Amino acid sequence: MDEPHRNYALISAVLFIYTLIIVAPFTITSGGQLPSLAWQLAGFALLFGLVLYIIIRLHDEQNRKLFASLEQRLAAAERNKRDAEHGHHEVMEKKLVEIGIINASLNREVAERMQAETESRELQKQMELILNSAGEGIFGLDIHGNVTFVNTAASLMTGWEREEMIGKPHHELVHHSHPDGSSHDSEQCLITQACRDGLVHISADDCFWTREGDHFPVEYVSTPIVDDGRLCGAVVVFRDKSTFS
Repeated sequence: MDEPHRNYALISAVLFIYTLIIVAPFTITSGGQLPSLAWQLAGFALLFGLVLYIIIRLHDEQNRKLFASLEQRLAAAERNKRDAEHGHHEVMEKKLVEIGIINASLNREVAERMQAETESRELQKQMELILNSAGEGIFGLDIHGNVTFVNTAASLMTGWEREEMIGKPHHELVHHSHPDGSSHDSEQCLITQACRDGLVHISADDCFWTREGDHFPVEYVSTPIVDDGRLCGAVVVFRDKSTFS
């Protein structure tokens, strides 16, 4: 039993005892006359019933107000829940839209990069075709004088396969000695100097060595490669003088 029920039961008991105390003297002084006693008991019952009715009505009214308050709070909680769910859906939709925009941007960037790479490969292929079609030998060197590119003419004249030359020092492969067989100091090499000083170096009286150990007279131009003001290496264009003499 909850607190209001206990309170009403206690009030009913107190009221019942209080009514007995009030009615009892009149009942005793009546001399035991039955009609008078009956009327008094009837009045007592009526008074007690009236008080109980009032208490029950008050109890029902309190319960009605309590239920109404609970219903209002429940309705408010439902509204808050619906608002929260609606807000959550709006946030999720917004996030999905943002994710879609990001994905579209990434897809566009990937497509642009793939197109750029394809164009770069096509351009590189065209450049290689042009360089390989040239009658002069062409070497590409990095800043340290290592070979980065060899065209077909250079490979044929020196006897080295391209794969064997890439990444190797150009001077040690084809420019290591003078025509008399004496060592050619790399510090005095005009070709590698272009990789260090950024100047164009030309020679009309020099020689290159083949893989088999033979040498042939060459004339060459060693031109530095500069990218955005930074020295990156050199390009060497040469030809076999014995072929053109």
